[in-house]
Amino acid sequence: MVATAQKRLEKTLRLLQAHLEQEKVLQTRLQHFEQENAAKPNPMEIRFRIDVGFGTYDNIALLIEMGYELYTKLHNHKVVQALQKMAQSNISWTRVGKNAEMIAWSALQLDRCPYPLQVALERFHTGDKKLKHSALAYFGNAPVTEDLLFWFATYNGRQTIDAGIKETKQVFYLHRLKVRSEPAIFLQEAMTIFAANFIRWATVWIAQHSKPEQDQLPIEKMAIKRQVQVAAHTSASIIQTAEGM
Repeated sequence: MVATAQKRLEKTLRLLQAHLEQEKVLQTRLQHFEQENAAKPNPMEIRFRIDVGFGTYDNIALLIEMGYELYTKLHNHKVVQALQKMAQSNISWTRVGKNAEMIAWSALQLDRCPYPLQVALERFHTGDKKLKHSALAYFGNAPVTEDLLFWFATYNGRQTIDAGIKETKQVFYLHRLKVRSEPAIFLQEAMTIFAANFIRWATVWIAQHSKPEQDQLPIEKMAIKRQVQVAAHTSASIIQTAEGM
C-alpha cells in the first residue's frame, strides 16, 4: 500500500511540476501580449484560414489570444466522432455545396480547448456512396452558424490562396531564388506577383482587342502555366494603335 501511494504521489508531483512550468510560459506570453497591446492601440485585423494539420488547440488558443479572426478545421478526429453522435438527433443539414452539407453549433466548449468556438460538422457525399466527415471551427465576431453557405465558402477560399502559392512555385519558380541579398529577394517576389496579375489582365485585354485569325491561340481557354510556356518560346509583339489607346 505504501509503495502504491508513493508512486501515485510521485506521478502527481510530476504533473504538478508540468502545470507550474506551463503556467510560467502562459504568464510570460500574457505579459508580452499586454505590452504589445499597450504599444499598438490600433492593431491590424487579420483573418486566418488554417489547414487541418495546424488546427490544434494550442494554435487555436494562441491565435485567439493574439486577437485574430480564425477559420480552421479541427485536428482532433475524436471531435468529428463526438459531433457525429450529436448530429444523430438533428436532421436539419444545410446543403452548402454540390456534394457537401453542414450542421453547426454556436459557443460549443470542446475538451482541452480553453475558449468556446462556433463549431460545424460537414459531410461530403463521395462517388462510392460513402460519407466523409470533418469538423470546422470559427472564432470571431461573425455569426457564421447563421449562414453556413458563407462559412463554407469563406473557409474554402483558402484553396484559391493555396493555388496562388503553388502557381508562384511551379509556374514562376519562386522556390528557386536566383538572388541572395534581401532587397533582391523582395524584388523577385514582387515581380513574380506582378507577373501573375499582369498575365490575367493581358489575357482579357488581348481577347478584347486582338483580331480573329485562323490559327490564333485560344488564350482565354489556356491555363496560366500553358500561357507562360507559349510566351516564353514565342517571338511576338503586341502593338497598340493610337485608335485603341
